[in-house]
Amino acid sequence: MSATPKLLFMNQNAGVREWFWREPSLSRIKEYGYELPYNETDEPLTPEQWAERLVGVDALLTTWGSPRLDETVLAKNDTLKIVGHVGGSVAVIISDYLYERGVKVSTSNDLMARSVAESGIMLMMMAMRRAHVHCKFGLRSEKMVWGKDLDIKVPQDCVIGIWGYGDVAKWVVDMLRPMEPKEIAVASGHMSEQALAELGMTKCDVDELFAKSDVVFCLTGMTVANYHRIQAPQFQSMKDGAILINLGRAPLLNPDDLLAELKRGRITAALDVFEKEPLAEDDPLNDLPNVILQPHNAGTGRDAHYLAVMLDEVHRFFAGEPLQYEIARERGEQMTDLGKVREVKG
Repeated sequence: MSATPKLLFMNQNAGVREWFWREPSLSRIKEYGYELPYNETDEPLTPEQWAERLVGVDALLTTWGSPRLDETVLAKNDTLKIVGHVGGSVAVIISDYLYERGVKVSTSNDLMARSVAESGIMLMMMAMRRAHVHCKFGLRSEKMVWGKDLDIKVPQDCVIGIWGYGDVAKWVVDMLRPMEPKEIAVASGHMSEQALAELGMTKCDVDELFAKSDVVFCLTGMTVANYHRIQAPQFQSMKDGAILINLGRAPLLNPDDLLAELKRGRITAALDVFEKEPLAEDDPLNDLPNVILQPHNAGTGRDAHYLAVMLDEVHRFFAGEPLQYEIARERGEQMTDLGKVREVKG
């Protein structure tokens, strides 16, 4: 394509645009000589209004709140060639119609995944070292608790279980390897036993994963099939002293069953996501000593790079170079779509 492609940023409010339009993304826009129009109002546009704006557009930069790219939104566009999602999961914006038109789809999910994985490793080590028991955190916690603690764990003695094997899990595994865990076990619907064995990991089903692991990372996609997949039997099967880390979505776990198990005091949980956010001050999770709570910010840290990375991807595409972050339809459909889960499950 010889001419500069026509781009459009599909923000539904000013706040989300301001969040992503930071350095180095602003420099990348200037470097490539792109014009990047956006929804300049503070009001969400309807699918029909977006359709008017998409006339002649070659590349879309979607983000949080962007509409699903279906027949209505794309009704007046016959030029679209690539979508770069400035965010994580593309399940909320893709459609069969989009892929049937041959449009390429990429996402900055890998950047978010790396931040989530770093946060997960931090939470794992905090729980293993029982920081929530012994350490003082500024003015937000009680004084240090001194003395030997036989319940402190190290990775070399632990089976680390990972539910789901997407971008976050791959980063978690890379960060775990230097710690030499006793075993890394994975429950995944798309990774074969042989493929995992070649990577030095073992495959098991979800129930077995919870029963055998000293640490369980919940990282699978939030799909309808996974809604409240983990309930009392899985929680009760966990080892005494096991650690549960949820960085995926809260509805992966049945909240009542989780709370009941945590009240027993057998296991420790490190939670970044909750059924209702922000977490209410009177939520019983706030009063449990065996819980580490984080305000759904595991993915934060690289946000200023998301748009830059997708602009790089758009530039690669129109330069005839291979894409680095392309998402095939099958994978996109397995990524988190909390809206669809709520629609089906209520």
